Amino acid sequence: MATPRDREPSVWVRRWENLHVAAQVAIVFPISVLVLWYVHVAFLNQPLGRGLSYGFFWGALATAAIVGASRSEKARRGK
Repeated sequence: MATPRDREPSVWVRRWENLHVAAQVAIVFPISVLVLWYVHVAFLNQPLGRGLSYGFFWGALATAAIVGASRSEKARRGK
């Protein structure tokens, strides 16, 4: 029986990992900014402008974490 570590990643994961870093950033950054802006405005009751600045700040960090983790996983599997 194959362990989760031995299984091949799905087609979508392989496509994502094969994208250039700039393409991954261009996809993840706007989504993370919008999601984090919404979280700050809706759940933390921040004003719209401050929520947007927090969205950009945390969105940049989230983008770096997501893209970095993707690259790390691809390198770990040795591909």
